[in-house]
Amino acid sequence: MRSGTIAIILAVLIIMAAASVTTKPALAQNTPPGPPNLPPGSPTPASCGWNTPSNSTALVASSPAGSAVVVAIGEPSWQQDCVYGNNSMTSYPDHEVFPIAVHASPNTAITLQTGEAVPTAQQVAEGIHNATLWTWFNPSTVETDQTGIARSNLTLAGAVMPFVPNDIANVTLPIIASAPTGLNGSAGLPIEFEGGVSAVLQSAGPIAFGGGIQVQANGSASPRFDAVYSPPGSSSSAPLQVSMSVLGTYDNGSIGPLPTDVQVSFPQPSFEMPPHSLVYFNVDESNSLHYSNTTLAAAYTFAVQEKVGNETFVVPLAVSVSLIEVTNGFPGSAGQGAVFGASNSTSSTAATLKSTSMALGIEPVVGLGLLALAVAGVAVFLIRRPKPARDERADEAR
Repeated sequence: MRSGTIAIILAVLIIMAAASVTTKPALAQNTPPGPPNLPPGSPTPASCGWNTPSNSTALVASSPAGSAVVVAIGEPSWQQDCVYGNNSMTSYPDHEVFPIAVHASPNTAITLQTGEAVPTAQQVAEGIHNATLWTWFNPSTVETDQTGIARSNLTLAGAVMPFVPNDIANVTLPIIASAPTGLNGSAGLPIEFEGGVSAVLQSAGPIAFGGGIQVQANGSASPRFDAVYSPPGSSSSAPLQVSMSVLGTYDNGSIGPLPTDVQVSFPQPSFEMPPHSLVYFNVDESNSLHYSNTTLAAAYTFAVQEKVGNETFVVPLAVSVSLIEVTNGFPGSAGQGAVFGASNSTSSTAATLKSTSMALGIEPVVGLGLLALAVAGVAVFLIRRPKPARDERADEAR
């Protein structure tokens, strides 16, 4: 086969491949519509929402055999939250509920509580420290029946039970059952800290902002914070009414004027906190700061007035703006956006192609098209190039 013909076939194949990238497959008629911020036809993952364990009788931890009081912890159910935005989805466990069974002598009153658990040194090095867990037994006081069994449920937020044991990140949360006779038993629930809950209130109190907000220069962010109102006893308490507003900057107890180049606000300035239920709220941040070759970051502390129930508090909110240009997670090139959370990573070919193309300022489809045109040009060159002069003496010799 001549080289010109080969080049034509090669060019046609590449152009067809580029066209196939731009053509979206037809959606099945029964595909459910996706959430509002996802492309049409994107299905909602089945894991979003309330999930139950595949084996409701399996145990994740138990007291040693022969203990006077035995605590048995079953597989948890959990609420999986899915957050949509920018044509993507982030999914994470909101909280877990563990079934607890206590075995002791019949008709024994049992009080349930958790022991202390702290992040590992590795997690502290990665920025997780002073993490607040929310644990709630419902009920916290039980009595064994005639067979010597009592049951309760433990709600956990701020940490999760790991799917895979990990000595570096996993710690043990003691679940303790105590009887008036002085007998007690405990079981170690393996957990992995996720940063904790911003605030756990047993009554009206301030809602802290943890490590605050970290963003890029000339960018914006809307990080989400969580809090829970967990009064002692049952869930019959009235919800706490909460409102938040920015007063100004905060400096050693004094309130100063707001900066002109960094803005902070609350898109939902008022909300309520029902008892024993996680509540989420966002803080919007935007800034017009410029990148710098001499300064790494600009730090601000805002004074936030919080009205919680009948109490009023002024709480500091730290905002750190990175002035180092960042692209694809590496300093040194232009980029913007929030950096308050870890981004999802992917090793797919499509993602790699898009990252490379965007670094060059072109979309992946455009890049394939340019490649196809280039090959087509080579093909035309091969077809139109002049043939070499024949050696007539060699022809005569034949």
